[in-house]
Amino acid sequence: MTSTPRFDRLAADGTGPAHDRIRLADGQGILVRTRPGIDTMDEVFVSPGVSVPDTEAWGNEDHLEGWLTGGNAGESSSYADVPVEAVRALIVQHGGEHADQGNEWTLPDPTEEQGDVLAEIADLYGRFEDGYSADGIRTVFARIYDEVGVDLVCVWDYADEYGYGGNSEFFAEDEDGALFEVQPDIHLWLSGKRETPGPVDTWVCAPVTEPTDVPVSDDFHNYARTDRTK
Repeated sequence: MTSTPRFDRLAADGTGPAHDRIRLADGQGILVRTRPGIDTMDEVFVSPGVSVPDTEAWGNEDHLEGWLTGGNAGESSSYADVPVEAVRALIVQHGGEHADQGNEWTLPDPTEEQGDVLAEIADLYGRFEDGYSADGIRTVFARIYDEVGVDLVCVWDYADEYGYGGNSEFFAEDEDGALFEVQPDIHLWLSGKRETPGPVDTWVCAPVTEPTDVPVSDDFHNYARTDRTK
């Protein structure tokens, strides 16, 4: 049995205009976007913990996108026109696909010792000062999850053929997909309007009790209330 069944299916059938997430065996993740039956992935977005090979296959790095989403030029994790076999090899290098492609990310236990985790993400201060895109959300929220353990998501008004848009709100999500309110200090800190996001164990607030219909997701920190892709 292949160690890349989800990727093989996406490579054959395509993903549509949105990205599909593939969870790797070591807990990392990648996003892919492609059309049915072609030899390359239109776009591959890798989480901060994934290092791609220094080969020609991964040479088409989107430096501009990395800069727009808050990174420095040359530090982007978005790659265009990556051969299918190169992406498959990357997945295999990480042990193949995780057996559970669902969302197993959990909120941290506030009673556990967390240490000075905020120091690990101090460079994210002001990252959204000039606004943010869905790619920026993926980059920053993936970094926060990797360093802090809180799974933040952004719920947008809509998703269309061009991506996510409209007004947006930040929430936290647990392993069952339930959404929780979060402290506004997080947004203020990322926007450069507050010097600290507050203690991590205060970030997650009450569960969202009103119905929240989010039919569109990239499985990587972005949701949309309205699907305009159809």
